[in-house]
Amino acid sequence: MLKVATLFLVIMLVFAGLYSLLVTFAPQIIAGSTMEARAGKTLEEVTDRDCADALIVQTRHLGVMAVGVVIALFFIVFTGFQKGQKWAWWCCLIAGLIVWGYGVYIQASEGDMLNMILHLVGIVLLFIGLLLPIRSFFGKKA
Repeated sequence: MLKVATLFLVIMLVFAGLYSLLVTFAPQIIAGSTMEARAGKTLEEVTDRDCADALIVQTRHLGVMAVGVVIALFFIVFTGFQKGQKWAWWCCLIAGLIVWGYGVYIQASEGDMLNMILHLVGIVLLFIGLLLPIRSFFGKKA
């Protein structure tokens, strides 16, 4: 089960990496979705270009930080998780809940469907990857 779970976590991390690269290199898509959900306007309709540009720069910054988290979690998955070490399971759970859980909560409260769907895909992959091998990490040892 641990190998299958590792595969799910790797799929989740590849998905997260692609999402972070989208946020980093095409922040207008994500920022535009957020703007429409919050203000009912597209980025092009915002009259103050400095405000729209600030939102785009801030979104890109989040993407760069997300790339860093993805890289760190790849190391955790391949150095500890696939070896069945509890610290790696907890690390994936905590980091995943912070990233995906917070994202689902915020996007749902804002009504941002695009970002909410992307975060839901991420959290489902995370939970599959963490719950499949739960006995390997916390089952009784023979």
